[in-house]
Amino acid sequence: MLTRADIDKARMLFRDRNIAQGALDNLATQRVALMVGEGKDANEIVLKPAYLKQIVGDISASLNRQIAEINAALTAMGVEP
Repeated sequence: MLTRADIDKARMLFRDRNIAQGALDNLATQRVALMVGEGKDANEIVLKPAYLKQIVGDISASLNRQIAEINAALTAMGVEP
């Protein structure tokens, strides 16, 4: 049986997993750009397509690892991810 603390932890894990999954979904469907500065002073740094693809791949792999770790933590708690 889960304690109140376990339930709170599971909720935080689900929240974190949803954030990571949302970022992963956006990464797959949205344009990715490297920006420097803010507002009207912002500038885009143009990257070679192969380098941008590598960066996106690294970020995707990291997000997938985070999701897998969260799923494992939930499973260890007896909560179905």
